[in-house]
Amino acid sequence: MSPDDRIACFLHEVCRHLLWPPYRARVRRELTDHILSRAEYLQNERGFLWEDAVSEAIKSLGEPNELGRSLRHARFPAWYLPCLLLTGLVWAAIAACVVYLLMHLTM
Repeated sequence: MSPDDRIACFLHEVCRHLLWPPYRARVRRELTDHILSRAEYLQNERGFLWEDAVSEAIKSLGEPNELGRSLRHARFPAWYLPCLLLTGLVWAAIAACVVYLLMHLTM
Protein backbone atom coordinates (compact mmCIF):
# COMPACT_ATOMS: atom_id res chain seq x y z
CA MET A 1 0.00 0.00 0.00
CA SER A 2 1.40 3.40 -0.94
CA PRO A 3 1.89 6.15 1.67
CA ASP A 4 -0.96 8.15 0.13
CA ASP A 5 -3.27 5.15 0.43
CA ARG A 6 -2.22 4.63 4.06
CA ILE A 7 -2.98 8.26 4.86
CA ALA A 8 -6.35 8.06 3.07
CA CYS A 9 -7.32 4.86 4.93
CA PHE A 10 -6.33 6.36 8.28
CA LEU A 11 -8.28 9.56 7.61
CA HIS A 12 -11.31 7.58 6.45
CA GLU A 13 -11.32 5.55 9.68
CA VAL A 14 -10.99 8.67 11.84
CA CYS A 15 -13.53 10.78 9.95
CA ARG A 16 -16.25 8.14 9.76
CA HIS A 17 -16.95 8.91 13.44
CA LEU A 18 -17.46 12.61 12.73
CA LEU A 19 -21.02 13.41 11.71
CA TRP A 20 -20.91 17.11 10.89
CA PRO A 21 -19.40 17.62 7.37
CA PRO A 22 -17.63 20.97 8.00
CA TYR A 23 -16.00 19.57 11.15
CA ARG A 24 -15.07 16.38 9.32
CA ALA A 25 -13.40 18.39 6.53
CA ARG A 26 -11.49 20.52 9.01
CA VAL A 27 -10.25 17.49 10.95
CA ARG A 28 -9.24 15.75 7.72
CA ARG A 29 -7.28 18.83 6.60
CA GLU A 30 -5.56 19.26 9.97
CA LEU A 31 -4.66 15.59 10.33
CA THR A 32 -3.31 15.48 6.78
CA ASP A 33 -1.12 18.52 7.49
CA HIS A 34 0.07 16.96 10.74
CA ILE A 35 0.91 13.61 9.16
CA LEU A 36 2.76 15.20 6.24
CA SER A 37 4.67 17.62 8.47
CA ARG A 38 5.69 14.87 10.86
CA ALA A 39 6.69 12.57 7.99
CA GLU A 40 8.75 15.35 6.41
CA TYR A 41 10.50 15.95 9.72
CA LEU A 42 11.24 12.25 10.14
CA GLN A 43 12.55 12.01 6.59
CA ASN A 44 14.74 15.12 6.69
CA GLU A 45 15.92 15.16 10.29
CA ARG A 46 15.93 11.49 11.24
CA GLY A 47 16.81 9.92 7.89
CA PHE A 48 13.67 7.79 7.51
CA LEU A 49 12.56 6.63 4.10
CA TRP A 50 9.34 8.39 3.02
CA GLU A 51 7.20 5.25 3.38
CA ASP A 52 8.58 4.57 6.86
CA ALA A 53 8.21 8.22 7.85
CA VAL A 54 4.53 8.23 6.86
CA SER A 55 3.92 4.97 8.72
CA GLU A 56 5.61 6.33 11.85
CA ALA A 57 3.67 9.62 11.63
CA ILE A 58 0.38 7.73 11.37
CA LYS A 59 1.34 5.37 14.18
CA SER A 60 2.15 8.35 16.45
CA LEU A 61 -1.49 9.50 16.21
CA GLY A 62 -2.76 6.27 17.72
CA GLU A 63 -5.63 3.99 16.81
CA PRO A 64 -7.89 5.73 14.23
CA ASN A 65 -11.25 4.61 15.66
CA GLU A 66 -10.31 5.76 19.14
CA LEU A 67 -9.07 9.09 17.78
CA GLY A 68 -12.27 9.57 15.78
CA ARG A 69 -14.47 8.87 18.81
CA SER A 70 -12.38 11.21 20.96
CA LEU A 71 -12.68 13.99 18.40
CA ARG A 72 -16.44 13.48 18.14
CA HIS A 73 -16.85 13.62 21.92
CA ALA A 74 -14.62 16.68 22.14
CA ARG A 75 -16.74 18.56 19.59
CA PHE A 76 -20.13 17.16 20.62
CA PRO A 77 -20.05 16.11 24.30
CA ALA A 78 -22.76 13.85 25.73
CA TRP A 79 -24.73 16.76 27.20
CA TYR A 80 -24.93 18.51 23.79
CA LEU A 81 -27.91 16.60 22.39
CA PRO A 82 -30.22 17.07 25.42
CA CYS A 83 -29.39 20.78 25.48
CA LEU A 84 -30.10 21.03 21.76
CA LEU A 85 -33.46 19.28 22.19
CA LEU A 86 -34.38 21.48 25.15
CA THR A 87 -33.53 24.60 23.17
CA GLY A 88 -35.72 23.39 20.31
CA LEU A 89 -38.62 22.76 22.69
CA VAL A 90 -38.29 26.23 24.19
CA TRP A 91 -38.35 27.83 20.74
CA ALA A 92 -41.34 25.71 19.73
CA ALA A 93 -43.19 26.81 22.89
CA ILE A 94 -42.41 30.46 22.15
CA ALA A 95 -43.64 30.05 18.57
CA ALA A 96 -46.83 28.36 19.79
CA CYS A 97 -47.48 31.22 22.22
CA VAL A 98 -46.98 33.81 19.50
CA VAL A 99 -49.34 31.98 17.15
CA TYR A 100 -51.93 31.63 19.94
CA LEU A 101 -51.73 35.34 20.78
CA LEU A 102 -51.94 36.38 17.13
CA MET A 103 -55.00 34.20 16.58
CA HIS A 104 -56.80 35.58 19.62
CA LEU A 105 -55.87 39.21 19.06
CA THR A 106 -57.27 39.24 15.54
CA MET A 107 -60.66 37.92 16.66
